[in-house]
Amino acid sequence: MPHVTLCGIVSRYVNYRESDRIISLLTAELGRVDAKARGCQRVTSPLLPAAQPFVYGRYELFYSRDKYTVNQCELLETFFPLREDYARYEAASIALQLSHYAMQENQTNEALFSLLYHALTFWSYGESNSYDLLCCFFIRYLNVCGFRPAITHCMQCGRDIRGDSRVLFSLFGGAVCADCGGGREISKTALEALRRMLLLSDNEIDRVRLSARLRRELALCLSDYLRHTMDHASRALNSLNIATISDAQM
Repeated sequence: MPHVTLCGIVSRYVNYRESDRIISLLTAELGRVDAKARGCQRVTSPLLPAAQPFVYGRYELFYSRDKYTVNQCELLETFFPLREDYARYEAASIALQLSHYAMQENQTNEALFSLLYHALTFWSYGESNSYDLLCCFFIRYLNVCGFRPAITHCMQCGRDIRGDSRVLFSLFGGAVCADCGGGREISKTALEALRRMLLLSDNEIDRVRLSARLRRELALCLSDYLRHTMDHASRALNSLNIATISDAQM
């Protein structure tokens, strides 16, 4: 059909010619959609507010010659509070970039869209620690993308490791028993935290509360795993400073 209406989150934009932009929309129905917003660089353009990263809106698009053009947009949420706090903005930006890289064109991805939408909502209006929420986003993101690491069983021999006194974590698949070896040590508390994070629904992810030590352990473990497992993750995680995470209050 030549016209389609989609609810989407703007993940990025590229200025095009003198006054246009190409925006990337993350949607549940069609994955990532790139669309031209004509004239939106002009201060008076009604499309200017709809062509900003993080904006969530109902976009009316015109489809012709395998390309989308934005006709109009009804703004539903700007997530403006993200811009008022560095920790929230940094965490949300990482999540937005990871989602942008994972979303494929013309492929339904309701799970990732829901995770991103709820995470942005809690970063904007919730009271949980920004990096606690980011750790939760990481493990749930990996799960949605099909790269969930082993948590309760050894990824090599398959044995249940929940009763083991010593467990390792491999970048090649997750938890490893001491007999199989091949990874850095990880606390049983960290593995249990990951298991519980995966049991939450998207509208419960702000319940995560981590100690400074556990937050740092999980952030280091998961960010390294993401970089090793997914080629695009290094670009999204470039700004993440593990050393400052344990001191973050919000």
